[in-house]
Amino acid sequence: MKIEVQSKKLIKPSTPMPNHSRMLKISGIDELQPPLYAGFLFYYRADGKNQEDDIFQRLRLLEESLSETLAIYYPLAGRYVEEELFIDCNDQGVEFVHAKVNGQLDQLLRGEFDTDLLGRLSEFRMAAAGNPLVAIQVNVFECGGLVIGLCSCHKVGDMSTMAAFMKSWATACRSGIHELASPYFEMSSLFPVKGSGVKIKPPFLAGIKLTMNRFSFSGAALSRLKLAGPKDLRISRVEAVSALLCKAFITMDRAKHGRLRPLFVCQNMNLRGRVNLPIPTNAFGNFVTKVVARCTISQSSLDFEALVKMIHDMFTNAKTRFAAIADGESCMDMVKDSAREHVEGVNGDKENVVDFTSWCGFPFYDIDFGWGKPELVSNGCIPVRKIALLDSKTEGGIDAWIILSQEEKVLLVQDPDIVAFTS
Repeated sequence: MKIEVQSKKLIKPSTPMPNHSRMLKISGIDELQPPLYAGFLFYYRADGKNQEDDIFQRLRLLEESLSETLAIYYPLAGRYVEEELFIDCNDQGVEFVHAKVNGQLDQLLRGEFDTDLLGRLSEFRMAAAGNPLVAIQVNVFECGGLVIGLCSCHKVGDMSTMAAFMKSWATACRSGIHELASPYFEMSSLFPVKGSGVKIKPPFLAGIKLTMNRFSFSGAALSRLKLAGPKDLRISRVEAVSALLCKAFITMDRAKHGRLRPLFVCQNMNLRGRVNLPIPTNAFGNFVTKVVARCTISQSSLDFEALVKMIHDMFTNAKTRFAAIADGESCMDMVKDSAREHVEGVNGDKENVVDFTSWCGFPFYDIDFGWGKPELVSNGCIPVRKIALLDSKTEGGIDAWIILSQEEKVLLVQDPDIVAFTS
């Protein structure tokens, strides 16, 4: 598919920022985050109206409501000052791109996901001085369908922050800003920057042709999968899917290296509501940690139940430790320790690294700008071997979006467990 940029502009907040609120310090947890942009895509079918007039109207509504939403989420319209570790809330605006795609949206919805195409629908980038903190690209297909791609600088917010922003923007577009509440912007007072000494740099894969693949676990398949787990544990859908994918990645890694290597599993965990600190659920910024688990793999430990227990214990232990925290400094120390262990694992070459991020639980399929809910939601494509888990549109299902090499993809799609439980 050919993608042609029709326009590119900066959308500024509808009301200017008062001078006394110009500087927003980042938190110690923000400082830990890698200097890259995380992205995701929302796919909307055409609604059958006059396409040309309808698209023009939609773009106008998107721009106007975005401007209004930025008056509430004002740091996103600013610029990050790395040397001083703050966001200059200067109202410079977010990047807004209108692009035309000479193809049909159904080509993507049928599963023809080309990594280069996905990258152009929501351009991946690294953070750089003076760049907008948020970039939005509205891709218009010949059929009238839309793909709205958003990528945001990880230094200023995690997925919870950006999910709340997207929901607010959609609400403003659909019914106005009177329903919107201001986020909590005081995370730096609880977690002041003290110099973490930890630099999270994703292990980018240079010179390797990567593919992005969608594996769908239906609600019924997940019910069967959970029944195959330990009978004495109440396991979640995410734990069941993670264990099955770990099992497949172990088999794949053995085929590639000729032996069973130690396993290193890592996953993001949202800390909102998990610590006994005065932090509201609408906290703006990063409030996330890495949870990790290691184990030596033998033929007997390839058992699905053993892997489920390992991942369940990984989450349970992390939740217990963070629930016992009584002050911000202890919380910050634990997040730093987890980040340090994650960096050592993913940048090493002795272990089989299975790196997850889960966006399950975020109401992405409720993001309605006024022309219906999305047909599909996916993450963007970055040059990192990674698994992203999202709720599927069907009740109780999970979509696993997996970025890996073409060689690994061939092995993964042939795995008996993947064949049995996914479509």
